[in-house]
Amino acid sequence: MNKKRVTRTIAAVGFAGSLFGLMTTGAFAQETSATSSFQARYAHNVQVENTLLAKAQAAMPGGTTSTYAASVQSINAQSAALYSAYQTLLATRTAIPKAPTIKTNREHMLQERNHLELVINQDKNHYNYDQHHHARIAARVTANDLHLALLQLNSVNYQLEHRDTASSTWNVHPLDNGVTALEQSILDLQMSAMHYTNVWIGQEHAAASSTVPASVYGLAYQSSTVTLPAVGAPTVVDAVAAQPVVKTQTGAVLQNQGVYSLSGPTGATGVSIESANGTLLVAPGATAGLYTVTYTQQGVSETVQVNVAP
Repeated sequence: MNKKRVTRTIAAVGFAGSLFGLMTTGAFAQETSATSSFQARYAHNVQVENTLLAKAQAAMPGGTTSTYAASVQSINAQSAALYSAYQTLLATRTAIPKAPTIKTNREHMLQERNHLELVINQDKNHYNYDQHHHARIAARVTANDLHLALLQLNSVNYQLEHRDTASSTWNVHPLDNGVTALEQSILDLQMSAMHYTNVWIGQEHAAASSTVPASVYGLAYQSSTVTLPAVGAPTVVDAVAAQPVVKTQTGAVLQNQGVYSLSGPTGATGVSIESANGTLLVAPGATAGLYTVTYTQQGVSETVQVNVAP
């Protein structure tokens, strides 16, 4: 009976030793997945930045250069250079061998150890209470053998734990921290480039809005009523007495660069306007009636009415 226990114990120790041969490639799969995730984020950021750049460059008024253009160009260049270095580093990393992870069945080994401790305790009891000399000697020998087996099993457990620790150290690849830091640096640079490109777009919009009229008011003529001249009399001139005031959305006053136009009664003749300065001309025999003068500058306008009386 005791011999069977010793044989079973030795078999358990042999099983524990065989666990050294079990390997796994989980670390490689996880590493590949992380690299793929970074590559996808990098490609997405490149696409977004290219779209923003096209928008920023198209918004530059009159071919002017944004103060952010040089900075954005430099950041994008550095990001591209780091990505090139990153690809070289990946190729270098794949050439460095890795130690595989040892996978141990500790639950089974603990069960075996608990079983050994129970057998040892039983044999100790037999040794203490068996009065027969030869039986006591046999029990003592068996207990010693089992105790030795337990010490061997503990030694195997320690070695396995030590190997697991060493394997974990190997699986944190010597270049992994550098690769991860480089990935984060590249993504940070891309985020910075996109941020300043958006600022660039905002700057160009602000520059454009500072030259776009938002309102116009104040147009007035020297006379709101012009008496129709008699036949043979000179043409009557009614000039602009107050130029229209043109302002941006922020209230900045712009230079007058608009156009004057005229509308009046259907089929009217003899009344005209100079489009550049708004001077109204009324010739003898012109059609009497109410005329509307419109001043227009880049989409905004103001109207005033002038009466041509008979």
